[in-house]
Amino acid sequence: MGSSAEDLDLENQKLKNEIELLKLEINSNIYKLLFESSPDIIIQVDKDDRIIIIHVPNQPIKNLNALKGKDIFSVTPLYAHDKMRKAFDQVFSKGEVVIYESEGETLGAYRYYNNYMSPIKDSSGNVSSIYFISREITQQKQSEKLISDSQRKLNALFESSQHIVSLLDRDGRLLWFNKKAFEKSIDLFGRHIEEGNKLEDYYKNEQFKISFRDYFNSALKGETIIFNREYEFINNETFSMEVWLQPVYEGNNLIGVSLIGIETADRKEYEEKLKNINKELIQQNEQLNQYSYIISHNLRGPIVTLMGLVNLFEQIRHDPVQLDEVMMHINKSAYHLDAIIKDLNAVLSNSDGKEAIKTLLYLDQEMETIRYLLRNQIESTHAIIECDFSACPTLFSIKSYIHNVLYNLLSNAIKYKKTNQVPLIKVSSYTIEGGYTCIQFRDEGIGFDLEKTKDKLFGFYKRFHNHVEGKGLGLHLIKKQIDILGGKIEVDSVVNEGTTFRVLLP
Repeated sequence: MGSSAEDLDLENQKLKNEIELLKLEINSNIYKLLFESSPDIIIQVDKDDRIIIIHVPNQPIKNLNALKGKDIFSVTPLYAHDKMRKAFDQVFSKGEVVIYESEGETLGAYRYYNNYMSPIKDSSGNVSSIYFISREITQQKQSEKLISDSQRKLNALFESSQHIVSLLDRDGRLLWFNKKAFEKSIDLFGRHIEEGNKLEDYYKNEQFKISFRDYFNSALKGETIIFNREYEFINNETFSMEVWLQPVYEGNNLIGVSLIGIETADRKEYEEKLKNINKELIQQNEQLNQYSYIISHNLRGPIVTLMGLVNLFEQIRHDPVQLDEVMMHINKSAYHLDAIIKDLNAVLSNSDGKEAIKTLLYLDQEMETIRYLLRNQIESTHAIIECDFSACPTLFSIKSYIHNVLYNLLSNAIKYKKTNQVPLIKVSSYTIEGGYTCIQFRDEGIGFDLEKTKDKLFGFYKRFHNHVEGKGLGLHLIKKQIDILGGKIEVDSVVNEGTTFRVLLP
């Protein structure tokens, strides 16, 4: 009997050991899958600066395994050591999370990184190791530099301009003005203008002051105001000036008004230069609008999806079957996110040459991606989406712009469905006369009165239904993108019958 009991104990212990080994193997596979899908450098380092776990994108596993156990400072660039050592000391001594940037020559190129360090504590609450994530942000930094260089060029252009150029805040106070405005102010007002002062206070003529205030308030409502004014110099000489007041936006917020004054006598000489200034201002403003829109809308879908999948991962981490499916979706969402970021950088880097970033697009593939990003809305409304791209399956265009157009039109078709009715949306493509490709979205939703809204349909911050969330930006921005592509958008709509959008692209 004693022998049988001992044998049973041995078998039980053996089974427990096998279960523990299986758990370790499952956990190891989970981390391996997470690491392989991550675009970041991920390293776990102990208190002796020794590498425990390491992942570097696009590096062979064999090479990475050879680094385990080595001192992290022996395998990282010298330029990074000083900040890294200070961060290590802070995490180990205080248990704090540390975030910092580093830059230098890495793998044969000058690169920028955003670094994140967090403590890993043992059961006693002591920091036993560090979790170190390093994300390359070189493309982001280069994009910021392009915008900064563009801003410097604009400033140089304004300072050399023979026109009066100034920027006023929402209260009419001078925020900035160019050299010409400063020099001319002594002739116009008898004294030099100063930052922080209200421009209307410089007018000696009370009628001029009142009319300027009215024009300025109209510009604050989003209007572009042009008016002519005749001034009298202190030496009794007179001259005429055409004044432009235009709203200035930062992102989606109106922050002030720009003032451009053009001496009428010099109109012909400077008219072309003014057009170029306005064109460059509009292009930069549109570029910033597109950048802001892609960041706030296109990235939101995959990021929200990834957050949801990570939460789900925590719940089913011990279920291998469900875990495989979740990991597949994590990889897919990460791929979409990476593709959007690459497209955005391409647009920013080639803002002056759209042809250089055009590519061959398969509409069924693009639509599959959109449906994946909108799957929560599709599933919650049970939306039926019928796609037929057989007549014209491909398009040669800018990928990120087409993505925006498809995403917004499908999202709107779902959003503006009839209450208590499953939305039916039909999407198709075909060619028309003149070498245009037409992408058509047809729904059976609530529609709108086209006669009342046709002049405002694509306006900035324009909304026609208040029972659903939105800011009225979507149609305005895709209209701008379609214009940039040399296309046009048409719409038919009947209240309570549905809406049809037709996007015509060359």
